[in-house]
Formats: sequence, C-alpha cells, structure tokens
Amino acid sequence: MPLLSVADLRVGFATQRGLLRAVDGVSFDLAEGQTLGIVGESGSGKSVTAKTLMNLLPSYARVDGSITFDGRDVRAMASEGERHFWGVEMTMVFQDPMTSLNPVKKVGEQIAESLRVHLKRSRKEARDEAVDLLQQVGIPEPKKRLTQYPHELSGGLRQRVVIAMSLACSPRLLIADEPTTALDVTVQKHILDLLDELREERGMAMILITHDLGVVKGRADKIMVMYAGRTMEQADTTTLFSEMHHPYTEALLETIPRIDMASHARLVPIPGSPPDAVDLGPGCPFAQRCRYCSEACIPDRPDLKQLGHGHACACHTPVGTGSGTAAHMANQNSGVTPAGLDMGMFSPVGEEA
Repeated sequence: MPLLSVADLRVGFATQRGLLRAVDGVSFDLAEGQTLGIVGESGSGKSVTAKTLMNLLPSYARVDGSITFDGRDVRAMASEGERHFWGVEMTMVFQDPMTSLNPVKKVGEQIAESLRVHLKRSRKEARDEAVDLLQQVGIPEPKKRLTQYPHELSGGLRQRVVIAMSLACSPRLLIADEPTTALDVTVQKHILDLLDELREERGMAMILITHDLGVVKGRADKIMVMYAGRTMEQADTTTLFSEMHHPYTEALLETIPRIDMASHARLVPIPGSPPDAVDLGPGCPFAQRCRYCSEACIPDRPDLKQLGHGHACACHTPVGTGSGTAAHMANQNSGVTPAGLDMGMFSPVGEEA
C-alpha cells in the first residue's frame, strides 16, 4: 500500500464568471521514501494540489476526490479537526521563507513551538532539539541563531530555518513547493541537495514542486507534468526523459539551457500563455500552443492513457509516434497549426541568434 494515494482530485473556486477548475482529475501514488516531482508553469495547479493535501485551502474551495495517507482518509481528518497530523506526519516548505516565519518572533521560539505543541516537549528539551535541527540543516553557530529574528538572516539561512521547522516532528512526507525560487542560483543547489540528503537520511517521502524539469531530473523517482490543472504526462524519471511523449513535456525541456549549447544559442520558447481556467473549452488545453496539434485536438480533450510500466500520457498525437510525426510535418508544411499557431516562430534547439 502506498504511503499517499490521490485519486481523481478536483479543486474548484467559484467566481463571478463561473467555476475556476484549478485541479481537474489528478491521481497519483507515492510510496514511503520516494520522491515525486510535480512540474508545470505557473497556474498549472501544482501549488493548489499541495495546499489541498495540507488542508490549506480557503473554506469556499470545492474539493472532490480521494486522498489517503497510510490508509487514513485525509479529507475526513480535516473535517474532524485533527490537530496532530499536518505539521507532524505531513509538512510543507513554501517558496518564500518570509511567508512561513513570524517576523517578530525569534527563530528558536518558532522551531520550539511545534515541538512543544505536538510532541509535548519541555522548554529545555525543545530548545536543545531546535539547536540540533539547525545543525542538521547546515546552519553555522546554531545556538546563536536561536536568539535572532528572521530579518537578521540571509535568504538561504531563512529557508534552512523553515526546513528545520518542517522536520521538527519527524514527518513521513515533506512537500517542497518551489523551495528555491526566492534564492540565488548558487544557494538553490545547496538547498535542493540538503532536502535530498535529509529525505534519504530520514527515509521520508517527498513531493518536489517546480517549474524546471532540470531540478527534478536527478532528485525525483517519478515525475508528473501538469498543465491547466490536469496531468499531461506521468512516468518514472528515467522513462520520462528517455521516452517523453507529451508535446508540453518536450516544450518544457527545450526551455532549459544545456551545457553543450553554443554561446548566444537561442532557446525554444513556449508561445502564448496558459488557458483561462474558467473557460477551457472542449479540446486539449495545450492545443493553442502546440506544434503537434491536429484536427482532433480542437474538439476532443484527450484522456490520460496508460502506455505501460507506469507511463501515462494525455495526447492525441504524442511525440515520437507516427501520428505525432505526421501532425508535426503537416503543420510545418502548412506553416500554421489547426489551432492557428504560426510554425515560423520555431527554430531548432541550440540555433544561434
């Protein structure tokens, strides 16, 4: 039995224009000790999925589907007011550490608080454990840091404090929602490596949310690519990078610079913008931006189909298949896709400007 099982999760928000479908039928399983990477652009539903798991959605959100953690119904625990699950067995690290830290409370107090509330530690025990946690996440002079306020620390140290807080009660699942977005590039790698090391040491599962496929390539066991609230492609990491089939997955990969590219090389952008989540229309949500779009993609939304060995893809004309190659060639020859996308804006990956 998986540690976490999500089945047909749907999350909507009522607006004056209609129901905004932030998450639309997402399903996945996560085993103990595994890492799942959830990848997609802003607005794809990644963070809403994470906040649903953490019971952090506003009261007006409409949630359907099943969420099971170690055989327990997570949504039932939320309705019953369970206090010692979130922050204890399941915790979350947000992308901006200042949204997680109280600016007027010392770092030591904020770490010790969860230990005292959930694990009933004494003040001294909580303080000693807080020092140990700061040391584990690589913060120098941990005793000194206990008496400092968040604004006295750098962005990288603040994020390490947040990680220490999330690990205080020895969770079984850690959700990291773009934990390095607010940090510079050199610090990003240190934080991601730290999370991976702590996950391995503690044997906990992790969900790593990012917009960058390169971030999850060497760190996730499985990857789920989301777009417009739906799962576009899902597979183990090795399979996804060697046999990717969804045009959106390919497009995301092409936006990442490669070390073997020539200087001044031009990346291939993803044209356009994500669709309106209130009015998606009947067809594939990625059709307006897709080089592989065919006539079938306009009226019919593709289902997520299993391709074998845990690999699934929601596409009428998958990359690397006969139908995908034929659709791409037809669009190149005509110069425009059935959805009206100009094929002239695309150039081969790595072509110099």
